[in-house]
Amino acid sequence: MRISRATVLAGTFLISTTWMGVAALTGAHAEDQAEVKKDQVDQRAKQEKAAVDAKAKKEDQRIDERAQAKKDEIDRQNSTRTKPTVGDDVSDAWITTKVKATIIADKALKGADIHVETAQKGIVVLSGYVPSEAARAHAVSVARDTKGVKKVDDQLHLKAAP
Repeated sequence: MRISRATVLAGTFLISTTWMGVAALTGAHAEDQAEVKKDQVDQRAKQEKAAVDAKAKKEDQRIDERAQAKKDEIDRQNSTRTKPTVGDDVSDAWITTKVKATIIADKALKGADIHVETAQKGIVVLSGYVPSEAARAHAVSVARDTKGVKKVDDQLHLKAAP
């Protein structure tokens, strides 16, 4: 094998050899350039992926912040709500109906003129007239024993004897 000439062209190192009449050109630069180019492409891909990931993370944080702000707003509204909700009205209405029905059906309260109202959140107000102190205590007991009643406000009066 005989090296006939070594040449450097634009960063490419070429060696031309002749062996048995066949000329061969060899060089390391083309392979190195491909490797460098591959590394550059890989690096660029990593940079772009990192940028996309950072953008997605930032967007996720904005969404989380908006969701938390909305939740906080709803919590504030719920904590300051003072008027009853539909569920409270139905529950209070059910309590009123149940207490009235029990009083009307109770023989011990015959002759009583009892009005029943359920204030907000299970507070029952009994007003009107009862024939005796025992009837009064019994009416309060009937109301107190009704499911959902939290407190009984006794505004009952004794009937004056005729």
